[in-house]
Amino acid sequence: MHHNIPQKLSLNPGEQKLLDQITFALGHGDREVLKKSCEAASTLATLLLQREAIPEIRVLFFTQPEFNTGVEKSRFQAFESDGVTGYAVFSDPRFLEYLHYFIYGPKLPAQVITEFCNIAYPYEYISGGDIKDLRELTISLIYEYKLVPGDVACEFFKLALECKMDVYYAQSIRDTVCAIKQNGIRPNI
Repeated sequence: MHHNIPQKLSLNPGEQKLLDQITFALGHGDREVLKKSCEAASTLATLLLQREAIPEIRVLFFTQPEFNTGVEKSRFQAFESDGVTGYAVFSDPRFLEYLHYFIYGPKLPAQVITEFCNIAYPYEYISGGDIKDLRELTISLIYEYKLVPGDVACEFFKLALECKMDVYYAQSIRDTVCAIKQNGIRPNI
C-alpha cells in the first residue's frame, strides 16, 4: 500500500466507543438518534482535537476560507454566522459530515483513492501538464466506478488536498468533476 494514501484515523477504545454511538446518515424524524449522535460527536471531536489526531489538511478544510470555494468564509465561520460558536459547533447536526471527513477522509471508493493518489503523489510540484493528466484520470475514475459527479466533486477536492495539491489545482479537479454531464459527455480539458 502507498504510504501517503489518506487513511481512517486510528482511534483509541474510548474514541471508538463514541464513534459507535454516532449515526452519520440520518433521516427525518430520528430526533433521539440525532441528539445522541450529536452529543457523542461533540465529545469525540473535542478529544480528537485535544490529542491532535486529525490530519492538518482536514482541519484546514474546515477552518480556512480559501478551502471553501465561492464563499468568503470558512465552513467554521459559516457556523459562527449562524450563531453557533466555539465548541457548540461540534454538537450541531450539520457538523456530523465534517466529523465523518475528519475520521474517514474523502468519501470515495478505496480503489479510486488509491489510483488517484498513486498518480498524484509522484509529482514534487504539479504543473499545468500534470494537472491535465490528473483531470483526465479523475474523469476516467468517475466513469469507471459509475460515480455521480455532483455527489463526489467535493470529495475529489478533499482528496486532491490530501495529496498535497495546491488549493488552486484541487479546485481545478473539483471543477472538472462538476463539468461532467450525467449524459456521458466528457468535458473538454
